[in-house]
Amino acid sequence: MTVRKRQWRDKQGRAREKWMIHIEHTWPDGRRQTIRKISPAQTKRGAEKYEREIRSMLVSGRWKDGKPQQQTPTLKTFSKEFLAHQGSINKPSSVASKESMLRRHLLPALGKYPLDQIDERKIDAYAVQKLATGLAPQTVNLHFTLIKRILRVARKWGLITNVPEIDMLKARKPGFDFLTFEESEQFLSAAAEHLPAWHPYMLVAVRTGLRVGEMVALRWREDIDLDRGRLRVQQSYGGQFGFTSPKNDKARELPLTRDAREALQLQRRRASAELVFSRDEGAVLLRQTVGLALAKVCKAAGLRRIHNHALRHTFASHAVMRGIPMRQVQEWLGHSSIVVTMRYAHLAEGSGDELIQRLCTTPDEDRPQPAGPQHMDSTEGQLRPKLTL
Repeated sequence: MTVRKRQWRDKQGRAREKWMIHIEHTWPDGRRQTIRKISPAQTKRGAEKYEREIRSMLVSGRWKDGKPQQQTPTLKTFSKEFLAHQGSINKPSSVASKESMLRRHLLPALGKYPLDQIDERKIDAYAVQKLATGLAPQTVNLHFTLIKRILRVARKWGLITNVPEIDMLKARKPGFDFLTFEESEQFLSAAAEHLPAWHPYMLVAVRTGLRVGEMVALRWREDIDLDRGRLRVQQSYGGQFGFTSPKNDKARELPLTRDAREALQLQRRRASAELVFSRDEGAVLLRQTVGLALAKVCKAAGLRRIHNHALRHTFASHAVMRGIPMRQVQEWLGHSSIVVTMRYAHLAEGSGDELIQRLCTTPDEDRPQPAGPQHMDSTEGQLRPKLTL
């Protein structure tokens, strides 16, 4: 009998009873194992159901060392716990981006699979599927980065033992738009003439390379030092997520050019709010508002319409073309890695032209120099090495 009701009396003499299961199991290697367990459901039918579940675990190998093995969660189930965990270490905007990527792409394709069944074959099939729908390789690589992160967290927590090898797709490095030196002067002149209220913002953006969220979050007291001519980036504004730390959680300080300092002095006389650049009554500037102003200035200057981020690219490009070292540009931009800054390296034209000449010396420099004692030849009047036979 594998299901029975056990009856006994406790130390106080009270009658007790429990529905239990009793299973004698023989493993493929001949070992015998006895399993006695109290049923979670204290009815005969509940105990019989519990017995069937244990026998199923024994047959499938999900029962080991006297305990049922934890069933590996599916990607859909685990994604909720993963996002909650990421919320403790990532910014809200970053968590929202991960959630959107999971909901729109990864879960419809891979959500039903247990984590330990997401292997190289399924990952490669996912890439084929997404590329067929028109997604760019760069976008699919972002999905790969997220699924690798999910699986690594699962391995860290002991839910899986292996993480599949995921090879990034070959993708063309994205280009970027920026204003040339001449276009930059056209742009700033048009801002001063046609939108004077926006001229300080545009000039500071071109001369510092701050992101839009960092520009609109600048504060007079905490971030601007006009006496020293310095600007500190200590926070950013993320729309629905409010004020947060800068990207990569990395505060930084950079010097102000002469004209940027003058523009901020003018803005200081105009503005009375805590924020350096703000709407009426000190409200935070919206990204869309900045974009509209940028479009108006470009139109007035007779230039193509550019994106907000193009002003950051303009600063970086001009710095590299003026010969500023890449490490310094990286520090000013707040990049987490020099690899990101190196996308501007090709603009440093001619920086190695003088150095390359060291590989091709002049004929006089190629002539071997005497190493031993020398004497003057009386007929030719030249120094010659003394020969020994």
